[in-house]
Amino acid sequence: MNFATQSFSVEHILPRAKGGLSELENLALSCQGCNNHKSTKIEGFDPVAKQTVSLFRPRVQQWRDHFAWNEDYTIVIGTTSTGRATVNELNLNRLGLINLRRVLFASGEHPPSDTLP
Repeated sequence: MNFATQSFSVEHILPRAKGGLSELENLALSCQGCNNHKSTKIEGFDPVAKQTVSLFRPRVQQWRDHFAWNEDYTIVIGTTSTGRATVNELNLNRLGLINLRRVLFASGEHPPSDTLP
């Protein structure tokens, strides 16, 4: 089951403005907040490497290769340039998301198994 602080919307992984098509392999469910933050971005700024890099691509990359959880599973930590840029650009640690993760963890619904090492 998927949970979000806002409704899910269908998002173009490669935005239509950048040539992305409305085909299944280019579509993903995204909470509206993440979708709004991503907008037409395909790259983001990695604050550690101080460079622009590609954002995470969920159809071709594994979550656990670019991200980890903090000790209480409320904060997404970017472990690579791609991960850090994605956390930064999508604002993945917004207060509402942290609170949702806290509640879901307490009820045994978080973290998703595919995000664990």
